[in-house]
Order: sequence, then C-alpha cells, then structure tokens
Amino acid sequence: MRKWFAVLSAAIVLVGGCSRNVEPEAVAEQTRWDPCSITPEAIAATGLDPAYRDEGWGEGIVVEDWERCAFRPPGSDVLYVFSVKSSLEYSLDDLRQDPRNFEDHDVVLGDREAYQYRTKVAESAVTCNVGVDLPPGVVVFMANFMGDMTAETDPCAIVFAHASDLVYALPAAAK
Repeated sequence: MRKWFAVLSAAIVLVGGCSRNVEPEAVAEQTRWDPCSITPEAIAATGLDPAYRDEGWGEGIVVEDWERCAFRPPGSDVLYVFSVKSSLEYSLDDLRQDPRNFEDHDVVLGDREAYQYRTKVAESAVTCNVGVDLPPGVVVFMANFMGDMTAETDPCAIVFAHASDLVYALPAAAK
C-alpha cells in the first residue's frame, strides 16, 4: 500500500511539474467603432459637407448604447441630416425585430449584410435607415428629412447612396 501511495505521489509531482503555469490574462474589452472617425475626404466623396460634423447627441444628452456623428449636405438650405450611429449593445437582428420599423427589407451594402427600414420619429420628420452588421454590434446610417419634401425625394434612396459610399470606412468584417 505504501509503495502504491509513493508511486501515485511521484506521478502527481511529475505531471504537475510538466504542466504549464497558467496566469490569469486580461481579456480585451470590446470598443465601439467611432462614426466620427470617417474622414472628411470620405464625407466629401459622398456629396456631404466635409466641414460639418456634429458629434454626439446634443448638449446634456447622453445615450449610453450608441455613438453618433451627423453630417449634412453643403449649403444653407439643408433638407436632411445624415447620421451614422454605432452600438455594441444591439445587433442587426435586434433592428429586424423592432416593431417600430416598417417598410423594411434585407439589402446588401458593399459586401456586407444589411437591413433597410423606415421609422417615424415625429410628424414633421421622415427617416430611412440602413443597419449594417459590425460584430459584436451594429452600425446604422440614417437620413432624417425635416420640413417640406418633394414627391421625388426618397430618403431611402439617399441614405442607401451615402451608406454605399461610406460602408468601406467601417472596420473590416470578421470572417
């Protein structure tokens, strides 16, 4: 019995001695992509004013789940604001399941899966959005029209055109 105990103890020491020392490692925290990192050159290339950019949600307004950057067309008679929002808290599937979205359908933006939808934010505003998967979160491009719109004005065509130009400014999609 003593011999068996000695052999078992020696085996444990040998196996333990050959094992790798495991130290706790810090796991990198996910960082949310900053939509204001889109370059002025990319903004100009899509037909928006490269000198204008509105970061955040406005003075005193904090929206923890989303980062936002807004742009507008050049000139003083601006019909819409183009916003880019990013979140780590939401996904493309969350957008698809939101009952407030309407006139919605899946689209392809560049080489990425995307989802286009309308929302009603107020009686005087018309919006169209294109959400793009950016694991572990999502990016939403939005055209927000205010005031008078002509029958030819299609906010979804405008947001899709800008988003198509800017999708290449997003970080590479995980393969």
